[in-house]
Amino acid sequence: MSLSIPLRLFAAVSFVFASICLSSSNASAEPARPRLVVVVSIDQFPYEYLSRMRKGFAEDGFFNSVSRAGATFTECHHAHAFTITGPGHSVLCSGAFPSTTGIIDNDWFDRTTGKTMYCVSDPSVRMVGAAGDKAMSPKNLEIGTVGDQIKLATNGRGKVLGVALKDRASILMTGHMADAAYWHDADAHAWVTSTYYRPALPDYLRAYNDNNLGAAYGGQDWNLLLEEKLYDLYYPDNAPFETNVAGIGRSFPRTLPAGDKKDYWKAMTTSPYGSAMTLAVARLVLTEEKLGQDDDVDMLCINLSSNDYIGHAFGPYSLEVQDMTYRTDRMLGDFVRFLDEAVGKDNWTLALSSDHGVAPVPEHAVQMHLPGRRVPSEHFETLRKNLEDSLVKQLGTPADGKKYIRHLDSNMAYLDADLPELQGPRFSEAQRHVRDALLKDDAIFSAYTRDELTAGGNETELFIRSRLSFNQRRSGDVLFCMKPYYIAGKTTATHGSPWTYDTHVPLLWLGAGIRPGFYDSNVSPAHLGPTMAKLIGVEAPSGATVEARMEVLK
Repeated sequence: MSLSIPLRLFAAVSFVFASICLSSSNASAEPARPRLVVVVSIDQFPYEYLSRMRKGFAEDGFFNSVSRAGATFTECHHAHAFTITGPGHSVLCSGAFPSTTGIIDNDWFDRTTGKTMYCVSDPSVRMVGAAGDKAMSPKNLEIGTVGDQIKLATNGRGKVLGVALKDRASILMTGHMADAAYWHDADAHAWVTSTYYRPALPDYLRAYNDNNLGAAYGGQDWNLLLEEKLYDLYYPDNAPFETNVAGIGRSFPRTLPAGDKKDYWKAMTTSPYGSAMTLAVARLVLTEEKLGQDDDVDMLCINLSSNDYIGHAFGPYSLEVQDMTYRTDRMLGDFVRFLDEAVGKDNWTLALSSDHGVAPVPEHAVQMHLPGRRVPSEHFETLRKNLEDSLVKQLGTPADGKKYIRHLDSNMAYLDADLPELQGPRFSEAQRHVRDALLKDDAIFSAYTRDELTAGGNETELFIRSRLSFNQRRSGDVLFCMKPYYIAGKTTATHGSPWTYDTHVPLLWLGAGIRPGFYDSNVSPAHLGPTMAKLIGVEAPSGATVEARMEVLK
């Protein structure tokens, strides 16, 4: 008995000592956080490109590098219905959907002004780096991003910067507190920002503009990069529905105009050289800003917009899109090697996704016996008139020459809720009447009223997607979408629907702290933000509605 107490005491002390040692061991084994996180958005890049075009990826290219040493989510789908550039980029680093971010479209009808609102327009600021009145800021983004959390956690020391041809991509990925978002102004042919961020361009970017380095690609050829057998000819290279961009032809080979010619910039940005310029500027920003060189984590957001321009002009099954995808693979492979040299192999993490996919060209879809159709823009003008006439028959003519339908576009209808004729239960009646009339249109697949979307209770996939695109203050009163393989307007190919070809996109991870593998869980690009925040040890973005995917983190 006299020995039992000391033995128990010895056992307890030993257990505590072992626990302390184990805790210390685990703490020392915790992987170091990266000094730099990079978010790359390839504009208009459906997941199926990774499988359909894999035979042309380079062994040392980006996509094979991710397959070997990175993480791939094979079932990543945008969860909102209207898969458009502005909403898609508002999702990537915020952890939320357009219903919460407030970015419901590239442009939406503003009930207060009666005019269209561009998603990053801000008349209170001025453009910096060139003359013009297209000043932009993130003021319409209603929540924060990973970049904002980095700035808060580091008391502003961590740098957050964005680079893209498109203003909305650079601005919406970086967030409210970014040091700067840079984009390429199509009219000034220069890299710019706005006074929201800073009063003047940094010297290195001003020198880039002054030396007209973006014009250096003038006269360059765009030929097929690889052997012809690595491309699939789905339709003729000069198919009549393809676009003759800047007059340089619809088929290979093609040559860019000289850098001082009027059509040069349109042709250049609708070619692989647009991405080459974007990544060159991204390298310049990373180097000059000394990103990843201290203990405070920095963030660089990059959007490759030229993939989208090429996809719109030629379609997802074109030789141009195939070649651009092969070149993107190699350009990003080179960029990863640059990160190793500039920041250190174990000091960076890169996440890649896309703002949306793309629908097949309707004419090609029909050739393949799919139910495709190109819906002319005039269809919606006629539809608006018919809806107005129908409401007049149902509710009477509004006073003072006003209209029931204030605005109609290709995915939502806005009623004039201030009309005396639409007060009380008649507002709900009008919503239902518009919904039912829309569903009689041959091009429309689904329609939901404001009342339905606000109340919820419908568990169908399409309703849930529509609800995630619905913002109570900014959205219309009836939301609708067209049938699969139907697109609106004259653009060769486009996106914006809730169908798989528009929603299924990559979510790829490479670098420090990532557990390699293929993951088949259902995720959204919205998971990128909270997962990145968890990786670097900061709070999730302020409005995040999804959680970090812990399975991808070591």
